[in-house]
Amino acid sequence: MDITVFWRFLAGIGIAGLVILSIVWNGWLAPEQDIPRSIEITLLVAPLLFFVRGVFRGNRDTFIGVMLLSFVYMLLGIWYAFSATESLYGIIMLVLSLCLFFGSLLNVWILDKRENV
Repeated sequence: MDITVFWRFLAGIGIAGLVILSIVWNGWLAPEQDIPRSIEITLLVAPLLFFVRGVFRGNRDTFIGVMLLSFVYMLLGIWYAFSATESLYGIIMLVLSLCLFFGSLLNVWILDKRENV
């Protein structure tokens, strides 16, 4: 088995998990919303949807872009992790964004290493 399949799978779990988590938590499980649910779901899910196809196809440039985007979700995860009512949401978001980041990073690293050999 090729190791890039594992890292692509890890990045796929990260991006799909973030999309599903954002929809489920903000749609049904959130204890209290300050802004309308539809706006919050749109703001959290729309940037990820631009990269879903490229991540699942293994596009190198998409992995680079999604690495940068995963930092935003890491910061949001840290923010929510220290919240009293949404700490579970923050921890899950942080773990999924780390999966997305490291899956993308190591996939790009291996693809670049193979290209230069």
